[in-house]
Amino acid sequence: MARYPDLPNVMWLPLQRLNDLLNMADIHLLPQRADVADLVMPSKLTGMLASGRAVLATALPETQVAKVVQQCGMVYEPGDADALKAAILQLTADSELRQKLGTAAREYALAHLGKVAVLTAFESQLQGSG
Repeated sequence: MARYPDLPNVMWLPLQRLNDLLNMADIHLLPQRADVADLVMPSKLTGMLASGRAVLATALPETQVAKVVQQCGMVYEPGDADALKAAILQLTADSELRQKLGTAAREYALAHLGKVAVLTAFESQLQGSG
């Protein structure tokens, strides 16, 4: 820190925990390009869902991202900035809907992404392939 005193636009903070930062949000945005939305599940989605906050994603309907977020958030076509803007404004104004989606996101994370759920599914796959 002392090596860079001449950087007025840099703020040095102690180590931050991602979970704490995700929990500060009211709404999480997950913009995905149409041509990459189904290559891999974005790792940030797990934390977003676990935070218990509403998630807005841009993804094509048949992608895994869309299938997951549709259960506990809102999904829009990639590149549709007007729809995404309208959704942000809707969730900003509707705290009850934000809470409902956030609760559904947390429940999805616990049911499908938690340690017990993942290990149980893995064990089932191992037993099925043996």
